[in-house]
Amino acid sequence: MKRLMPAFLLCSLLSVVSFAQDTTWVQTFTWEEQNNPETSYDSPGKRWFQFPSSDNNQEYRKVLMYYNLKCFEDGTAGNLGYACGEWDYLTYNYLFDHTGQLDSTEQTHPNYKINNQDFETANIVYEPVGGVPQNTLVSEYSRVIQEFDGSENVAIVDGATSVNELFEGSFNRRVQMIYTADELLEMGVIAGEPIEEIRLGSMGFSHGMASLRYQFTEDSVVTDPVLKGWIDLYQFITDFSMDVAMGLENSINWDGESNILFDLAIENSGSIFCNATTAPEKVIAIDPQGRFANLDGGDNIEVLASALQDLNSEVTVEVWIKGDVSLPFNTTVFEGVNSSGSRELNTHIPWSNSRVYWDAGYDGGYDRIDQWCEEAELEGGWNHWAFVKNATEGTMSIVRNGDVWHTGTDKDNLFGEITRFFIGSSVWNSNHYKGGIEDFRIWGEALDADAVKEWMYASDVSAHPSVANLLATFDFDGVNGTFENDIEGSPYGGYYHGNAGRVSHDVRDAFQNPFVPGGELSLRPALEFVQGGLVAEYDEFETVEELVEVPPVSVVEYAVNGNSVNWTSIEYGYPANLEVVTVNQIGDTLSSYFIEGDAVFYDNTVDLEYYSEPYNEVDRYEIGRFITPYGINLTLGPDGWTWIYDVTDYLPLLRDSVELEAGNWQELLDLKFAFIHGTPPRDVKRVERFWNGTYYLNNWDDVVLPYTYIVEDGEEMFKLVTRASGHGFGTGNNCAEFCYNTHSVKVDGIEHWSWEIMQECADNPLYPQGGTWIYDRAAWCPGDKVTQQDLELTGFVGDEFEVEYDITYDPYGNYRMEAQIISYGPPNMMYDVELMDILAPNNRKVLSRWNPVCENPVVLIRNNGSEPVSSFTFHYGVEGDELQTYTFTSDEPLEFLEELEVNLPYDGPTYTIGGEDDLLTFMVSVTLAENYDQEVNNGLGYSQFHRPPTWAYNDFDDNRIIVWVKTNNVASETSAEIRNSNEEVIWSRNYTEANTQHRDTLELNEGCYRFNVLDSGDDGLNFWANNDGGGYARIKKVAGGNFYTIEEDFGKYISQAFRFETDLVSDIEEVEIGEESIERDVRIFPNPTNSNFKVSLDNWEGEVRWELRNSIGSLVFAGEFISGEGYLLSVDMTSLSNGIYSLSVYQGTENIIRWVVKD
Repeated sequence: MKRLMPAFLLCSLLSVVSFAQDTTWVQTFTWEEQNNPETSYDSPGKRWFQFPSSDNNQEYRKVLMYYNLKCFEDGTAGNLGYACGEWDYLTYNYLFDHTGQLDSTEQTHPNYKINNQDFETANIVYEPVGGVPQNTLVSEYSRVIQEFDGSENVAIVDGATSVNELFEGSFNRRVQMIYTADELLEMGVIAGEPIEEIRLGSMGFSHGMASLRYQFTEDSVVTDPVLKGWIDLYQFITDFSMDVAMGLENSINWDGESNILFDLAIENSGSIFCNATTAPEKVIAIDPQGRFANLDGGDNIEVLASALQDLNSEVTVEVWIKGDVSLPFNTTVFEGVNSSGSRELNTHIPWSNSRVYWDAGYDGGYDRIDQWCEEAELEGGWNHWAFVKNATEGTMSIVRNGDVWHTGTDKDNLFGEITRFFIGSSVWNSNHYKGGIEDFRIWGEALDADAVKEWMYASDVSAHPSVANLLATFDFDGVNGTFENDIEGSPYGGYYHGNAGRVSHDVRDAFQNPFVPGGELSLRPALEFVQGGLVAEYDEFETVEELVEVPPVSVVEYAVNGNSVNWTSIEYGYPANLEVVTVNQIGDTLSSYFIEGDAVFYDNTVDLEYYSEPYNEVDRYEIGRFITPYGINLTLGPDGWTWIYDVTDYLPLLRDSVELEAGNWQELLDLKFAFIHGTPPRDVKRVERFWNGTYYLNNWDDVVLPYTYIVEDGEEMFKLVTRASGHGFGTGNNCAEFCYNTHSVKVDGIEHWSWEIMQECADNPLYPQGGTWIYDRAAWCPGDKVTQQDLELTGFVGDEFEVEYDITYDPYGNYRMEAQIISYGPPNMMYDVELMDILAPNNRKVLSRWNPVCENPVVLIRNNGSEPVSSFTFHYGVEGDELQTYTFTSDEPLEFLEELEVNLPYDGPTYTIGGEDDLLTFMVSVTLAENYDQEVNNGLGYSQFHRPPTWAYNDFDDNRIIVWVKTNNVASETSAEIRNSNEEVIWSRNYTEANTQHRDTLELNEGCYRFNVLDSGDDGLNFWANNDGGGYARIKKVAGGNFYTIEEDFGKYISQAFRFETDLVSDIEEVEIGEESIERDVRIFPNPTNSNFKVSLDNWEGEVRWELRNSIGSLVFAGEFISGEGYLLSVDMTSLSNGIYSLSVYQGTENIIRWVVKD
């Protein structure tokens, strides 16, 4: 539990505005907790924290949430290679309100599942005519028949004799053998001469498929099966009743130094007599053992978990798996959960990011270790995995193919009672594994890697020294359509859901129970190697038909059992429409027929209905949303970046013990709350949430329905809060992340607000970032807060009202949405002005696009009183200087909660003169000039700031600078200017010549200036994701060297204030720009339209008049509209006939006409 922290402990850590009154701080998530390589820098997750007591009799006027991110210090985000996370990820900040009330949810479940899937109707055959259906695979094999002229070199080993012990007792056998370089030289094999054929002296009665493969190796002995790295040499139906000559598909080019490992696999091998020699430690044999379970990506095995109840502090789970070539994707090889559904055991081999996860032991969260794995170890071949935990020692490990692959420490969660356990998927029937599974075992002991390696190839572990701690073992050798029988040493089994088939091991892939053929004789086939003398070769072909058993599907019946559903019976049969096929190697169907037999009809159209277990009702409130920045090459500095959220509206929920969830694994998160003492403008009464989830644009009107709010006693004022961030792109209009879309809100059927969702991102203060950070997006930008709409409902509503949220339809994309209605009491004060922020000067990083400054200070104030106010008195200055006083009167009175930016005239001597590294404090206080402030403590604030840099020549004997700009391919987008401290332009230039260096020499008097470089394309002078090429801009000294070099990937603009010192004085004429030309525009969308259209009035201020006329000039609609930034005029054309119309907008002498089409 976190404790409350007094204000003085934290104020010095925050480079933000500080306020005069007392503040209570609550520290929640910290960098240190997350910066842990043992947890792969996981998300902060859900945690409980102690907030101010609800009965402490303390009034808080404001609550601010400080959201601070910085990059990882001891590793990289998610161990993926970047100190900050690579991608722009959604981050939700949630508060969970535990209401203390119980609820349950109405649930449905199908009566039956067939093949682990729901269905409507089906027919199942349990006893097919002719027995188990079998498909036929027709394969064509070829071999090379070679003719030699008698001059070939045949290298043979001395002392070979014909024996039957090499293959005796087998039906199919795989032999792996090493021929060392010394042996090959002694036999007479010629280095550099291709080996074209390999022969084996043989006799007997065997006739079957044989294959030969090889690989070079540095090993000189073979003791365990080698399962990967093979190169095919030969595969054909072979007669072993006579000497065998295997013409090689790929000749072997031996270098004279490498040892060669061969893999010879023969079917029907039991009666072979072949030439062999004794070769200790150079040969092993493997006979295929039984079957393995083949999961197709929709199957699982439900294990009877009764034997796992004694699991406490140690466990080892081992398994052989052969992943499908489609990996990686999200998979679960096994999972076990306790009675509350919390995870106790789990592996992902892999997840879609190619990481292997091992989770073990639950105590409010599960212990985890994970590591990235190369795809070759995940797919296409058999690999042995063992997952080990010893909670007493606090260790976890992953052993891959007998070697320790990954470890973790401080993992001391014990195991609870496991009530459900599944192989092949999660217990929730998701993340299905696709591939083969063999020899699955669970031990109640943390086996060491040596024990794992010694026994990993053994199918029978009855003699294992730890067999007393064997909790479960599956060999999957049973008959398809039957229970996975428990075998000796395993007290339980499992049921198959789906159509997982038990498949016999191919002799070429056999790996279990390796042994030395011939026992102490170590018999190795006496291969003969043929080189040179080849005069002719031709191919021989043979077609082989192989029967492949079709596994049955599970048919599971369910029944309601109290507050849950259990299956009551499980059978295995075949769909009545099952087509038995004969196919060739590439999957073409050669012939087919449908199975026959009596069918059982299943009607699954009516679901079972029941109610879930009663649960404590927990309401989840989103209190802010963030999108992480693109992290490649990004640094957030040792102190991180801080974004501030005003969460005062959630004050009733931020009391006592509070459960929060915030952040993710992309960056380190420090989250703290400031409870500022004082009188709030109005008291929060209630927070009611709705429209929370992911909603798609193509069915918005069907799911985002009007919401009705019923006013309770004491509620007099209301606000609608919405957060809608658009996501998804790549199709159609690139909705909803990158498409323009009009959002609007109606109250009781009347539209009051309408705005364009797209948001400018090229002016983001956090730049440059690694990805497409400059692209405008739907209510969000990478590395910034998601835009929140605060819509004051007071004045529009009565005792019961309805709100409705509309968007423009699109077939693609979605919005992540949350809406809340905040209710308040009446205003607490008649007269009060609050200092909301000091925007300049301020060294807060999110204000760094403009700061440091030469210009006058800028502050943000708000009227917190119910009465309009217009006159304000400010006292302000740099700490240590004499304060200045300024009385400001606004053009229009500020209404309740209306905000206003105020520019404060200032000429303090230390404001810009001095070192740029000095950390200064600026103080501002504001009071009402004509009335008494009822909350006296909210008008005073402080900011810390640095001065702009000072540039000068030695001895101050020159006053020239060179503005040096090299344009990129699109010169017309770039412009540059210098302004003085009064924001007057003293020099400016537009550029027209591409890829050209431009040098402008200017003379400056002593003073403070600002250098701006602007890009109308919003992509700076250099951006990786366009074809604009690269440019740069500098302010250079006339004698060489630079005063300033800009960051070229700056998006919309880059701005640098500077002080220039010189003893020279020049006549500097201001640029004659007259009245600043502001181009007005009228934009209509959608156009054409079939109902209504929206109008964006760009750069219009105040009241405008508009007229809509038809194609013959007759007036059809007219009206007035108060234009404001972000607000849209809505015109309804539903009642008008199709055709072309003109829209005229008037203000004074200004008139703009636009055309709109109704279709």
